[in-house]
Amino acid sequence: MTTLVYLSPIALVIGLIASGRVKLIHAGLAGLAATLAATYVALPDGPGYATFLATEGLRGSWLAWHNIAIIFAGLTLHHLIEATAPPPLGAERPAAASRHREAFLLCFIASGVVECAVGFGIGFALAIQGLRRLGTPVHAAVALGFLSQMLVPWGALGIGTVIGAALGDLPLDSFGMTSALVMLPFMLGLLVWFWLWSWRLGFGLSAGNMAIDIAWSAALLMLLYAGNRFVSVDTAGLVATAPLLALAWLLDRSRTPWRRALRLAAPYLLLGVILLTTRLIKPLQAWLQGSLVFAPYPDMPAFALPYHGASMLLLAALLYGAFALRSRSGWAAILQRSWRAGRIAMSTTLIFLVMAQLMGGAGIPAALAAAWQSVAGDYALLATPVFAATAGGLTGGNTASNSLLLPLQAALAHSVGASVRWVSALQNVTGAMFTSFAPGKLALACAFAEWRGGERQAYRTVLPLGLILLPIALGVAALL
Repeated sequence: MTTLVYLSPIALVIGLIASGRVKLIHAGLAGLAATLAATYVALPDGPGYATFLATEGLRGSWLAWHNIAIIFAGLTLHHLIEATAPPPLGAERPAAASRHREAFLLCFIASGVVECAVGFGIGFALAIQGLRRLGTPVHAAVALGFLSQMLVPWGALGIGTVIGAALGDLPLDSFGMTSALVMLPFMLGLLVWFWLWSWRLGFGLSAGNMAIDIAWSAALLMLLYAGNRFVSVDTAGLVATAPLLALAWLLDRSRTPWRRALRLAAPYLLLGVILLTTRLIKPLQAWLQGSLVFAPYPDMPAFALPYHGASMLLLAALLYGAFALRSRSGWAAILQRSWRAGRIAMSTTLIFLVMAQLMGGAGIPAALAAAWQSVAGDYALLATPVFAATAGGLTGGNTASNSLLLPLQAALAHSVGASVRWVSALQNVTGAMFTSFAPGKLALACAFAEWRGGERQAYRTVLPLGLILLPIALGVAALL
């Protein structure tokens, strides 16, 4: 009976979201209420319980603040770019030399730059709208647009991975590197998905193009690993995608004129320069990390104001806006749009991280892991990808997925003697891969594609991708 009470917050959130009748924020509030009951059962200590709620609630709020700041800053930069974008290129745009090559670039590289810089599913827009310009049918554009979300663990400057490392009490750099290694088998599955659609759409699939795809993907994964190891987790996604995008532009005979390309890339180049400068110049990095540091909890991430990813995003927005925004009054509209677009995501982030902290502080994940291990025995870890896929596919966010389940996955790894880092990385990557299947994300994709009422058909179209990814995740879990 106690185990069912402990499970109730997670089960309630998943059940309410799966019903399709309850919004994510309302499901989160219901889960938070269930968490209060579950933690009371775990810690029935009268007056001490109120102190526990206040302490752990504030700790969860502090952890959430890191993500909330990134969400708002990323949306501010995105809306600034939208407000200052040059007019669309008309019929004078040269035709693509190879639709296969351009589709690969859109899905795997260009959209990855946007997703890693801003997050929030914005990479979907670039991929889907670019594919539509190539003449791709709407259902196929949505199916291929899913590939834009493969770098979600490093999206929005890697905040989901940063939060995951904190929840699992893991060194951030090694957690990022391990997550990059876990990406390898998933990349193979995503390539198969891309090739199937390229063949069906007549994009020009050939052995030569497949070999080139593999070479580009290998370069992407190597740069991703190097970015995590030698630079920082929050910059690794941009380190992996931005150089490849620049190389692809140089190699493209039908490329966009350089002046227009520079105008489009300017805010992302500016952000990249800021991030690399502050991460690679060690004296500057040390000074920024030691200035204006807010660290109320020594065992949780500190907030160094001039070094935090949110500050980097806002600095890039301010510098770019100083040249690109014609009137100062435009800033008010941009900030209002950012607040309206992000307030639900910021609220749900707060709710889920407070839930996770309360449950973790009460020892509930460890108790659930021990209960599951006693039932499943040597096969307990095979549930890891199933749990991760379920949480990612229902919450639609890497932070929410990790908040709900990473403490449980880490406790499960402890209980069976497996590597906590590898199991947590599998949770991080698998949950991220399945965030695109969330109702909100899929509705967003349909909106970008201007496919009204297409959500049901879109689910049928993309379901086979889930059937590719989940066996891959189960295979990785079996090796752990």
